[in-house]
Amino acid sequence: MKTVVKRSYDVIVIGAGASGMTAAIAALEEAQIHDGTADRGSVLLLESNDRVGKKILATGNGKCNFTHEKIGGTHYHTDDRSVLEAVISGFPTEAALDFFARLGMLSREKNGYFYPLPETASTVLEVLRLRLSELGCEISCGVSVEGIEKKSGGFQICFAEGGKNRLVYADSVILATGSRAGGFLQSKNADPLGPAKCLGLRSTALYPSLTRCICLEDFYYRQLAGVRSHVRLKLYEENRAAGRKFLRQEEGELQLTKEGISGIVVFQLSGEIACMLSEKKRAIVEINFLPEFLEGELSGWIEKRLSLLPGRCLKDFFLGVLHKKVLDVCLQAEGLKGTQEIPCENRRKSFQMVSSVMERALHFTTEVTGVSDMRQAQVCRGGLILSQFDTKLECRTLAGCFACGEVLNVDGECGGYNLHFAWGSGLLAGREAMKRALKNRRGRGNDGRK
Repeated sequence: MKTVVKRSYDVIVIGAGASGMTAAIAALEEAQIHDGTADRGSVLLLESNDRVGKKILATGNGKCNFTHEKIGGTHYHTDDRSVLEAVISGFPTEAALDFFARLGMLSREKNGYFYPLPETASTVLEVLRLRLSELGCEISCGVSVEGIEKKSGGFQICFAEGGKNRLVYADSVILATGSRAGGFLQSKNADPLGPAKCLGLRSTALYPSLTRCICLEDFYYRQLAGVRSHVRLKLYEENRAAGRKFLRQEEGELQLTKEGISGIVVFQLSGEIACMLSEKKRAIVEINFLPEFLEGELSGWIEKRLSLLPGRCLKDFFLGVLHKKVLDVCLQAEGLKGTQEIPCENRRKSFQMVSSVMERALHFTTEVTGVSDMRQAQVCRGGLILSQFDTKLECRTLAGCFACGEVLNVDGECGGYNLHFAWGSGLLAGREAMKRALKNRRGRGNDGRK
């Protein structure tokens, strides 16, 4: 392929997803602040897909939950808490709302979740695209980055586009290449970490996160498929020698599938479970189908209900308490049938019968044997080791190299946390990358065109 040499850019952003688009906007706005006109800053935004922001359209079931009212470091997993906290503290919820308001997008809050006022993900994408256009950002889609090298004063990047190889230079480069999560990459063989590897940056192992879990007891789940229930989940690590070790719990809506468990409450645990399974650890999840019940009040409740509803069969006794499918499985697990009558004449036996079903519903234990693959995951756990970057998201060993968004080893809970980090890290990396470029320009004593 023919190689075409292009003039230098101040900043090149690799990846035009949520964080990459935001980084390009921030870089051009930073140049505008310093030079008084946007065309004094040059930014090239590279994207492997045929269009920018493809993954944004799928977020929040197409509604794009873009931030949350309770943003904080505790809602994220990472290897460097201090760098994460610096990024998050500098970009609270109000900053995210203000950023999009400046782009012309109003928002709506629902139970702490923020959505664009029209509740369409396309709104978020369009305001970002419009701002990039206003700032004169150069965008190239359908490209494949073939190599990136550190040169004196900047970086040299080679990428294929339209049957040609382009060789370009930049004072600063921003890695915003995302991950394989969601299956949004144009090429199945594309490696989002490829450009970073060219520069010798280190990364962690990668796991699917915010995704479904596959359970061992599929004979139960085939009966439970389709059920939705508000539950409390407890995650344990089971070891033959040490027994069960409690790790964490989540409460929310559970969705039951023919293979296992799903829903936001499961997604919150899935990244940790994926890591456990990769290390050959047994992941045990306890499902409490009745989180409103207090263990200490259970005996009194059973006695009262037995007095209120004497002589009923089990399925009628639990009518209005448990979902029918959940009840059937609990009865099956206890070796009981719904048609069995509760013996009024034997209070002790009737109490034990009802108590065993309730205990099963409160402590329904299942073993997770797998998680859905990366294509079905919302985000990826793992990525570029965050400790390689400082609090401005500049690589500590490669001046002028920045990173943002999902390519970093930062993943958050459901609820807008991951997109919030994309916006916040993108804005920070974009501003700092342009500052670095402008500093280099002044050092050369010219207008920045090498």
